[in-house]
Amino acid sequence: MSTLYQQIADELASQIDQGVFQVGDKLPSIRRLSKQKQVSIATIQSAYEQLELRQHIESRPQSGFYVRERVRLPVSSAFMLSKAADDLALPTAVSIKQSAAEVLKRCQQPRLINLGAAIPSAEFLPVKQLQRIMGSLVRQRMDEVVVSVFPPGLEELRLQLAKRMAESGCHVSANEIVITNGCQEALTLCLRAVAKAGDVIAIESPAFVGLLQAIESQGMKAVEIPCHPEQGISLEALKLALEQWPIKAVALVPTNNNPLGSTMPDAHRKQLLAMLKPLQIPVIEDDLFGDLNYSGSRPKAIKAYDEDGRVLYCSSVSKSIASGLRVGWVSAGRYQSQLEFLKSFSSVGTSTLSQMAVAEFLANGGYDRHLRRIQSSYATQVQKMSAAVMRYFPEGTSLSHPSGGYILWVRLPEGVDSMNLHHLALQEGIGVMPGRLFSAREQYQNYLRLNCAIPWSSTVENALKTLGELALRTAPPLD
Repeated sequence: MSTLYQQIADELASQIDQGVFQVGDKLPSIRRLSKQKQVSIATIQSAYEQLELRQHIESRPQSGFYVRERVRLPVSSAFMLSKAADDLALPTAVSIKQSAAEVLKRCQQPRLINLGAAIPSAEFLPVKQLQRIMGSLVRQRMDEVVVSVFPPGLEELRLQLAKRMAESGCHVSANEIVITNGCQEALTLCLRAVAKAGDVIAIESPAFVGLLQAIESQGMKAVEIPCHPEQGISLEALKLALEQWPIKAVALVPTNNNPLGSTMPDAHRKQLLAMLKPLQIPVIEDDLFGDLNYSGSRPKAIKAYDEDGRVLYCSSVSKSIASGLRVGWVSAGRYQSQLEFLKSFSSVGTSTLSQMAVAEFLANGGYDRHLRRIQSSYATQVQKMSAAVMRYFPEGTSLSHPSGGYILWVRLPEGVDSMNLHHLALQEGIGVMPGRLFSAREQYQNYLRLNCAIPWSSTVENALKTLGELALRTAPPLD
């Protein structure tokens, strides 16, 4: 059942959609609306915060809240959903290691405008809080900081993570969590726990670059499953793949997908597990962007519906608190002891200082308040960059419409090679991620991924304008 402030937010959103309040109209003041509804000022403040996150309204300093214009954007089409088994691609050996590493390295060059690597700028991160926390830890607990913590990891952190996982419907104990060096190590350990070299892993298409790299590093093969641009992996196509190939695991990013931006409906999550249960096939769930929904509500993880311990849940603080801390985790169900064993012999442990700092921040650093701030900020960033792309890029461009995170997946007109665009953009001091890196079969050659977690400015807008001009220059003429 929705809370009172959510009910008020839904009522106002409905009035905006129906035209009762139109673009540019000022909403009643918080004090006035609280009297009208006979609720507290805090309730109305929370309702307005919800509407801001949903991009229905905007706050104007010293003036109030106004209905904002919402850009209606065409959604990029992913693969056509397969209708016959013959349409499915063969399992493929992954070979993107060299090109992906080179592109990521180039996108992070000094003084480059990084629209490529999905790393949030420091302006969005709790730098001051972390500085205070880490300073205190070094001063007061240095004898603990300098001692390694072996798997499964620092208990005080695992306790905090167990509480956080409950927000996504996952009720696990601290003993069911293993701390890793970021989500990338978590994914690799999960693959090692459930499969071996030569085995086939079913993945989304387009797929997260890091997952492809992890599959390649283990000598495994990937079979790409087409996706709906808003609802994620096609269960129909996955069923056909399961009938054809000896799939050992399904690995996916079901919430605020990277790069597509899709979020799998709850019903599909349940259907996925029901489909895989009789085959005893595990799911590797990457929930890295799960906390970053613009609506403020937290979608349930696939693991929330796991009844037999075959979902290996991975996440990290890289997108929400700080990527440089390299703190991730796995809750692997029936594979838990295997995960601990593999972690012990892969990297031994994770930085003690980083674990202590994250534990303290989650316990006393105002994580929920920080989340609300960045959810709103990322929603605004994505909105502004989406509008700029549609303004400056060639006719025929379309893009995703994510409901969380800070990634845009852009489809350029046919004939535009985004790898070529990547190299041209570098000469202009701009980094972007070409689409072919998101496929084991080098598809999506006219797609690119944009990182929106960079403060909006005239410099960023000019960079997007330059990208649009470069894309137009390389686009084939329209008939």
